[in-house]
Amino acid sequence: MFGVTVRVKAASVVVVLGVLASAQTPLVPPIDSERADRLTGLYAFEDGSRFHVTDLRDLLGGSPTLSITEYASGRLRALFPNEGGFSAGSGWFRRDPVSFAVAFDETTRHPASLVWEEKGIRRTARRVAMEERRFVVTHEGARLAGTLTVPPGPGPHPAVVLIPGSGPLTRRTPRYMGDLLTAYGIAALTVDKRGTGESTGSWNALSHREWAADVHAQLDWLARQPGIDPSRLGIVAGSEGGFVGPVVAAERKDVRVLVCRVCSALPHPEVILDMESAAMRRAGLSEPDIARGVALLRQLMRFALEGTDYARVLSAASGGEGARWREAVRLRTIPPENGAYWNTYRGVLAVDPRDHYRRLTIPVLAILGERDERLLIDKHRAAFNVLREGAIPITLWEVPGASHGLLLDESTHPGYPPGFHDRLASWLASQLR
Repeated sequence: MFGVTVRVKAASVVVVLGVLASAQTPLVPPIDSERADRLTGLYAFEDGSRFHVTDLRDLLGGSPTLSITEYASGRLRALFPNEGGFSAGSGWFRRDPVSFAVAFDETTRHPASLVWEEKGIRRTARRVAMEERRFVVTHEGARLAGTLTVPPGPGPHPAVVLIPGSGPLTRRTPRYMGDLLTAYGIAALTVDKRGTGESTGSWNALSHREWAADVHAQLDWLARQPGIDPSRLGIVAGSEGGFVGPVVAAERKDVRVLVCRVCSALPHPEVILDMESAAMRRAGLSEPDIARGVALLRQLMRFALEGTDYARVLSAASGGEGARWREAVRLRTIPPENGAYWNTYRGVLAVDPRDHYRRLTIPVLAILGERDERLLIDKHRAAFNVLREGAIPITLWEVPGASHGLLLDESTHPGYPPGFHDRLASWLASQLR
């Protein structure tokens, strides 16, 4: 069906790729990194309900920290280590009061089961079986590494590549969605971004076009894998990955579906201005100071894209030494006119996702959060609707009360909407049958 909008209750929406709610989150005592790797994975109770044990070290400065995502309830809980295993508190990073305890069977390298005790009731959960294959390719001077999870059975299976958001993310965080998709019969490739994990290169010097080329290489490798159906491939992109996913999907004939979670339908410069002005407002800057900061950002982006009026960049920055508005613009020193910085900056500004969405004839699922502080829902809903009026097969899901991480109650007891992940996995599986 073309152009479907689904306004759903918070109890039945979709989330992928978790984002931490606050930089002020209390830290959990870290565990040994090798132990964290052993314990992470997808588990299921006897009634079939699933949850994922995820290592959040990429989001916590490299400190191995386990967190449980319960897909059915949306509950998120960090695991605090103790002598008997782990305990979870009343909130994501709250130790007390204890809500439940888990004890893994650590007699084998990868625990096959754990015991979960909550409100005096003990339940056993078992690790969900799936094959793991090592992904390594050399592409344009960089070594790209990751993991392909494959459902049981000979296949051929449909398969997706997960494109993460911004920052130095490895395969660890996306696995919480990739493993669930594999349980739904979809092989999932999660990759360390350049310069993270086992991949070489630099993630923060990569243009969106270069990032798209990396994804092409991942899809090419995926299509050659035994047990994978090369005619049923898909892309699941999130946040900044939304400037990459539509580019790749529009350039390939073997990609059958695109999921874009909290992805922009507008050019990156416009998103940056919205995001940074909102951040300045939250920081308490006056409206005149916000206007000065935004004016400087506009000039920086204009020069990066057009290479003209460098004098206007210097003029917009002048007189701001020590001022709050100048500190809010994260580029502390203006690079020289012929500096390499401008080429790098241009590379993350130049892609207009609308140009690539217009070329798509495959099903697209776009997911927006009602309270997204980075992508203003009214603007992006309108932009997606314009694309749909052009007969682009976009289904739009709006998540009431959700942040950019698609979390509810982010400032108090953050969690995902109940049933959220399963609904997404089911939708994707139906498109790839």
